[in-house]
Amino acid sequence: MKFKTLSAMCLAATTVLATSSAMAWESEDGAHSVTANVLIGSDYIFRGISQTDNNPTIQGGIDYGHASGLYVGTWASNVDFDDA
Repeated sequence: MKFKTLSAMCLAATTVLATSSAMAWESEDGAHSVTANVLIGSDYIFRGISQTDNNPTIQGGIDYGHASGLYVGTWASNVDFDDA
C-alpha cells in the first residue's frame, strides 16, 4: 500500500513541478514539418545524479521532418555541476 501512495505522490509532484509546452507546423503540401518543445522542471536528474546542482531546469528541442524520410533534431538543457 505504501508503494501505491508513494507512486501517486511522485506523479502529483511531477505534474505540479514540471511544465511543458509543444508546438508543431506542417507545410500545406505535407512535405515539411517542424516540431518544437520546451520544459521547465524542478531538477534535471540523469541516472540518479542531479545535472543542475538540485536547481530548476529548462530544456528544449526542435525537430524537422521531410516526407522523404529525412529527420533532423536537436535537444538542449542547462547543466550545472558546481565544480568551482
